[in-house]
Amino acid sequence: MHQTLGTCAVGAVKNPGEPEASASFIARAVSGQVDFQPLASGEPWGTSWGTTWMRVEGQLPADLPEGRAIELVFNLGWLEWPVGGHIEALAYRADGTVIKALHPRNHWMPLIKADGTRDRVVNPDGSFVIYVEGAYNPNVPSFTVTELGTRPTGKADERYEFGSIDIAALDQDMFDYWADLDVITGSLENMNDADPRYWKLAKAMQRSINLWNERDYATLVPARKALDKVMASPANASAMTLTAMGHSHIDSAWLWPVRETQRKVGRTVSNVLALMDLDPNFTYVMSAAQHFAWLEERHPDLFERVKERIAEGRFIPVGGMWVESDGTMPCGESLIRQISYGKRYFKEKLGVVPNGIWLPDSFGYTGAWPQIAKRSGYSWFLTQKLCWNDTTRLPHHSFMWEGVDGSQIFTHFPPADKYDSDMSAHDMAYVQRNYKDKDLSDRGILLFGFGDGGGGPIREMTMREHRFESFEGMPKVEYGTPDDFFAKTESEMRAEAGAEMPRWKGEFYFELHRKTLTSQQEMKRGCRKTESALRAVEYLGTLASLESADYVFPQAEIDRIWKTLLLNQFHDILPGSAIEWAHRVAREDYERDLKRLHEIAQEAIAALREANPDAERIARARISQLSDVASWTPVSLESTDEPVSIERGDDGSVTVSNGLIRAHIAANGTIDSMTDLVAGREMVAKDAALGRYEILKDEPGVFDAWDVERDAFLCATPLEDGVIASVETAADGSALIRTTNRYREDVIDTVITLRPGRRQIDFHADVDWKVPEKLLKVDVPMALSATRAQYECQYGLIERPVVKNTEGEEAMFESCSHRFVRIHDSSYGIGVANGSTYGSDVSSLRDDDGAIAGTMVRLSLVAAPTAPDPRTDIGRHEFDWTVLPCAEVAPLVAAAGEINAMTLEDMPALEPPVSLEAGEGTPVIDWIKLADDGSGDVIVRLYEAAGARAHATLHVHGPLDGWQVRETNTLEQDESYADEPAGLVGGRQAAEGAALALKPFQLTTLRLSRV
Repeated sequence: MHQTLGTCAVGAVKNPGEPEASASFIARAVSGQVDFQPLASGEPWGTSWGTTWMRVEGQLPADLPEGRAIELVFNLGWLEWPVGGHIEALAYRADGTVIKALHPRNHWMPLIKADGTRDRVVNPDGSFVIYVEGAYNPNVPSFTVTELGTRPTGKADERYEFGSIDIAALDQDMFDYWADLDVITGSLENMNDADPRYWKLAKAMQRSINLWNERDYATLVPARKALDKVMASPANASAMTLTAMGHSHIDSAWLWPVRETQRKVGRTVSNVLALMDLDPNFTYVMSAAQHFAWLEERHPDLFERVKERIAEGRFIPVGGMWVESDGTMPCGESLIRQISYGKRYFKEKLGVVPNGIWLPDSFGYTGAWPQIAKRSGYSWFLTQKLCWNDTTRLPHHSFMWEGVDGSQIFTHFPPADKYDSDMSAHDMAYVQRNYKDKDLSDRGILLFGFGDGGGGPIREMTMREHRFESFEGMPKVEYGTPDDFFAKTESEMRAEAGAEMPRWKGEFYFELHRKTLTSQQEMKRGCRKTESALRAVEYLGTLASLESADYVFPQAEIDRIWKTLLLNQFHDILPGSAIEWAHRVAREDYERDLKRLHEIAQEAIAALREANPDAERIARARISQLSDVASWTPVSLESTDEPVSIERGDDGSVTVSNGLIRAHIAANGTIDSMTDLVAGREMVAKDAALGRYEILKDEPGVFDAWDVERDAFLCATPLEDGVIASVETAADGSALIRTTNRYREDVIDTVITLRPGRRQIDFHADVDWKVPEKLLKVDVPMALSATRAQYECQYGLIERPVVKNTEGEEAMFESCSHRFVRIHDSSYGIGVANGSTYGSDVSSLRDDDGAIAGTMVRLSLVAAPTAPDPRTDIGRHEFDWTVLPCAEVAPLVAAAGEINAMTLEDMPALEPPVSLEAGEGTPVIDWIKLADDGSGDVIVRLYEAAGARAHATLHVHGPLDGWQVRETNTLEQDESYADEPAGLVGGRQAAEGAALALKPFQLTTLRLSRV
């Protein structure tokens, strides 16, 4: 396609460490402060994760071919695959502005357009100098053990050999002929040879190739003309219509660190803008406010160009979230903040308000998403990840998704079953074959462009798009926007389907990548602890702002911590499927921010002490969202009840009792009996042991950090040789039984605690893990028979099968427990709440005759896969869980709140400024914070927790006396939605005594303000 006209002189300077800002480097280079050395052909041009800057100097020949674009063609030693997974580069002018990026399938850079328009980098005499920032990134394998994802090595672990940088003329006519033949050959490969269209295409191609003589360029015209008739034959009237959108799924981190993603964004966007210059109809979608923020910071010139294309409606910001987060593990407030921080940035910086959630690649989606989305102003939802399911497939591509609360949102799965189509005939044919709702709709979305590591669409793809706009035998293709597609498709489907509108109720359980609920345990613990600390800090900051005129809440600092947390909830960081480098940085983020949040909490507490000098002080306290004492009230960690009784057995066992719970701890450190003395019920299943650890062989076939296979559950080895290390009574009267278990070099130290006056047993485990590819679980066998288990999800519960009858039920062999799992029958329930874990499995226990004898809940603690991080989970970890009777859901919600709550020192015993008096059901205040707009208003987020209707009366106290309340959307805006019921009975009114009525699992946001 290119005619070489000359070769450039290239000098280079290598930086093996962290990259220097481009503006700084180019300024030094232009002023002569950089010593560029000649770059030798055939030699590696950098070192792993290092940056090599190239100074490229060239001279255009005097006699340039007329009517042809003049380009630079880069040969940097590209591999065929993966795009975005190894070397990339970005070309700059001397003034620091970006020209275009380069990657293995997009290694050209414009100098002169076909109409003669010159880039300003070209001087009047035809000379030019550009600066190229080359990223010498290794090709990190995702499924094999490697050290390449650890840090810069200072050496060329991969040999990317420099070839040349040539000045070349693009032969657009030849390029077009190639595109015609590409479309025809691809179509033939994907058509039925019984179709007359197949033979017409084949004959036209035969005639064309027979006319073409590579030694006689003049034959190109008749060769192309021979294809005109078949290329112009229009698509069938009944063919699907695909709305095509350029797309580049840029993982915020995966097989590269976050710092490299920051550069990938600029490279991808520059390629997209270059393509928009070539194709006036091309549209492109991009999600993640964080990515736009990086672009704004690092490349203000690209950012301004993007805003111009946004104004044209061609560059389309989508999703409105801070990043494309994990879809199951973040708490409800985190998902709302993903939206609130994201939408605020989109509106303030880009002037757009996205209408749909955009999560094509997360590993499952909570059943709370429809309600969160609808109450945040969204009208549609896009994903496609469930096409990866290993067992069953959803029956629809376009349908109404109904959440656990009954909220409904129109949802589309792009029927190409991918977010990175190459716009090939294969994908066109597959879509038409695969689309499941052809009886009701003939529309689908097609996302095209290289993704994961960025890169985006290339011009070959857009050339295919134009040829497929109306091409017989294939779907019709048109550029468009998500909003236009969703509006047309939902309207048409509603009109066509009527009462038959397809629906899916509940969560999108992902039948793959189940181990991402456990891998990189410190990602899970850091996320949960930071969420809990932010809940406490924002509440304490609100209270201190109300109580003290001198206190100033550090909102900017809290915003930074929130945005860091939201970034680390990205769907390869929180799930634990990224390289070691990415997780090391996230661990450092969590350590820094948790320390600072504790300091901010204590600063607010100091202000509260000063404002309330006569208030009783609690040495060590926790504040929980729901409590049998008083919700949102500090409760001392020290008990004043009667000490727990301890009896030692001759066999080395221990029996403890506090009058509410009696437990027998066997000599091996497991609990073989736990009696609920209030209900007179044994809680541990017969012949089972509570707190027993099991080791599962964990060697999945492909996705090491992602998957736990069914076979792992057939290869479980219980640890039977534990010992009781010590028995003691704590200062507050609690019984502490310390046990030790060992597996090879692994050590598990557990503290079993029964506290005075508490109807629960608490567990704390310190695990020193050294053995890879073993999955550690802990047993909670319950003396209850049930066919379904209740798991907490954001703002509600999800039920999953215990007894598995169908393929789809069997596929749920490892699930997200969020903060708790509950097993119950018609009169009794037992729950286990956790402090940082997410993965769990639930199954029936059976006696010797095969009859159901109980239910086993196992929490997944450590996984230790070896790829892409070879040392995943090797090291020390802490775990907390508690087991308690819960005939109702409320005690378990309370226990989950307490076990996750931040410990506060020297806290004044103050009543909360806002509370609920429940008349019916289980209404829970989940979050209390200051309004985002700085008005001083107070935001109260509440929900119904048990799946039943709830009625409550709102009470305000102290500084909120006389305030008014109104209901808002989750973004604190005065917006309501016809299909989302109000929780506040009546409009704006006096806060004190306001009535609340909640449907099952309903979420409501209240805004309290001064009159």
